[in-house]
Amino acid sequence: MEQAGPKQRSPWLYVLLGCGGFAALTCLGFAIFFGFVAKKTSDMVAGVTDPKAREENAKKMLGELPPGYHPAMSMSVFGIVDTALLTDRPVLPDGGIEIGDRLFMYVRLMANDENQRTRSFFISGEGDVGNLRSNGVNIDPRDVIKRGNITVDGRRIYYVAARGQFGGMGNQAVEDGLNASVLFDCPGEQLRVGIWSMRDPAPGKPASELDLTGTVCDEAELAKFLKPIDPCGR
Repeated sequence: MEQAGPKQRSPWLYVLLGCGGFAALTCLGFAIFFGFVAKKTSDMVAGVTDPKAREENAKKMLGELPPGYHPAMSMSVFGIVDTALLTDRPVLPDGGIEIGDRLFMYVRLMANDENQRTRSFFISGEGDVGNLRSNGVNIDPRDVIKRGNITVDGRRIYYVAARGQFGGMGNQAVEDGLNASVLFDCPGEQLRVGIWSMRDPAPGKPASELDLTGTVCDEAELAKFLKPIDPCGR
């Protein structure tokens, strides 16, 4: 009597097992992805509502904070954009923030095709800043008062001084302002820029008659303010 060979399994069994394994891996992938998103979302909320998280995030982005400045907000959006907002008013007892007389906004953008145009705008006055505008940094080339560059502790920083707006956050009305927009000349393709703002001390005067001494557009004041800030490599 001939002995029966091993029972053959249907090829569909392997297909089903394969699909089951793929489904399990897919579910695991989705679980990891949504867990990552939930964690990042929680971190972003903390960067707005938690004073300790705000400060920790801001220092990770900037190195150190300028004396007398406090983080009103700091967050990273999935590694694509880092942003921080500093104000010269201390944190309130309830953890809230008041917008004071001067603000500093920092933005780091991941490498993209538009970054070189922005660099060219700061360095040579050519190019454009459209990708900054879409990320909350509004620089109008028509309002430029002067431009230049400074070296702070061996770090090259390009700046564009311009008239613009100040305020408009929370219940604060929009006012005439002075803005010093800066490009941190860091290695690599990522873009790291900031904008230091204050109220315009003489909004009725032509730009050519403005005394910029002591303002955010004063090179000496700008160098002093930026001295603790070193976002390159962060």
